[in-house]
Amino acid sequence: MKNSKLKQLGRMGSMAALALLLVLPSLMVVPAPTIQASTLDLDMMMNGQKSELGESQSGVAEGLIDEAEIVTDGHAGEVGEGPSGESEGIEPDEAVTEQDDLQAVEDEEAELLAGIGDQIETVTQTVYTVEPLLNNGFEQPVNADGAIPGWSMFFAPNDGTSYEITQDVRYYGNSSLKLVDKSNTLPIYLQSDPRYVTPGYTYNGSAMMYIAPNAGNAAGASLVLRFYDATGKQVNTDKDGENIVHLRQVGAWTRVTVTGTAPANAVYARVAASISNYFTAESGAFYDDFTLTSLQEQKAPGTLHLQMPTGILANQTLEAKILLSRGIDVETAFGSLAYDPVVLEVADVIVANDFNAGEPATIEWSNNEPGVLKFKVSRSEGSSVSEDKQVLSVKFKVLGNTERVDVTLLEDSGVQDTDGVQNNKIYISPGDESASTYIRRASLDVNGDGKIDLYDVMAVAKLTGQMVTNDNWKFDVTNDGKIDQADVETLTDAILTKLLDENEGGHSL
Repeated sequence: MKNSKLKQLGRMGSMAALALLLVLPSLMVVPAPTIQASTLDLDMMMNGQKSELGESQSGVAEGLIDEAEIVTDGHAGEVGEGPSGESEGIEPDEAVTEQDDLQAVEDEEAELLAGIGDQIETVTQTVYTVEPLLNNGFEQPVNADGAIPGWSMFFAPNDGTSYEITQDVRYYGNSSLKLVDKSNTLPIYLQSDPRYVTPGYTYNGSAMMYIAPNAGNAAGASLVLRFYDATGKQVNTDKDGENIVHLRQVGAWTRVTVTGTAPANAVYARVAASISNYFTAESGAFYDDFTLTSLQEQKAPGTLHLQMPTGILANQTLEAKILLSRGIDVETAFGSLAYDPVVLEVADVIVANDFNAGEPATIEWSNNEPGVLKFKVSRSEGSSVSEDKQVLSVKFKVLGNTERVDVTLLEDSGVQDTDGVQNNKIYISPGDESASTYIRRASLDVNGDGKIDLYDVMAVAKLTGQMVTNDNWKFDVTNDGKIDQADVETLTDAILTKLLDENEGGHSL
């Protein structure tokens, strides 16, 4: 009977140890998985984690139980040798009592295990993918017939207007939409594919817009949001300042936003890039990062984008900017940049002033894996940023004599708003986003005739006021992104200095 009681105490001690082992994970800080598909069956995942936990710790528990029985008996091999479950030397009445005691212990074990199951808490992370409009950044190749995937013309082509996908000017990625309008009597209107809507819901459309210098006396461009019924008939009334907004500012990327509530008979909506018959954009109006969202349909606290210059001089440092687009109370931004370590080397990683505003943010980053930079930037608890902001500046040193470098913001990059930080929810991009930069080896001999003279000055002066493209970048002598009087003066000073040096050396002009 004594042995039975000792065994009972041993088993109860073992069960207590098992209970402690199983409950401990719920008392510890368990790091959430880095990324999970939003379509995961959470019940399945939780069951799988419980099962794995039980298997890993059941062996420990069995070992504890065996050890307890061996210690209390004092002789290994003497435990439970009798076929009826009776131990040698125990009277029948005592055996019956022992069986009753063992049954009571087993009942307590079952009850204890049932309670433990209720105490196991699995930490999960909810992942939302922010789905954009089709080809919202104009990164997809143009179709064989010249059509832009996800977009279509409303008016017939005419001699005064044109459109194209260009790499000369872009807000993020590699491309943007360029509209040209040289007439103040002819419009151009490029609209998105239909996007289904819910009647009564409020929708917000937006785009980054840039009007190049020398756009004309009536410089301007517009963003439009319209609703349609099943037959394709417009069912909302146009109103300036609401569903139609005009940009007149020249020379700066600007976020333009339009809004409207879907009427009762609305089936779908479209957003459109437009230059009306009252405006001109002779040197181009550029559009990038189109959006069409409703907070009543899907929460979208913002997305991350990658911005790099179209070109830099060979001796310059390349800056890759991580941008927050349309942020709403964003507290954390995270992600990964991929690059070729043979041609690029990380020189520095700095939190941008935009994201530091008010109170400095903290940053964690590493590039332990060759060619991959991982980062996480966090505001202090309860502190957040909104709208379009720069999050991070990554400086690269260019190695070798490469002509072009590529960097990719990987699809696991995203944000957390304040609610997401508190409830372990993240919002990520649906795919990778790449950007390229050309490495330029500039020369003051801009016309390429082997001499630096007044003909070079005249060539630059002729292009003064134009935006820099991949075709004319050599004339941007100062490499500041524009061809202007500063380039003319820099080139003129260089020529004069050269002539003075030659004169001092005994040469005549």
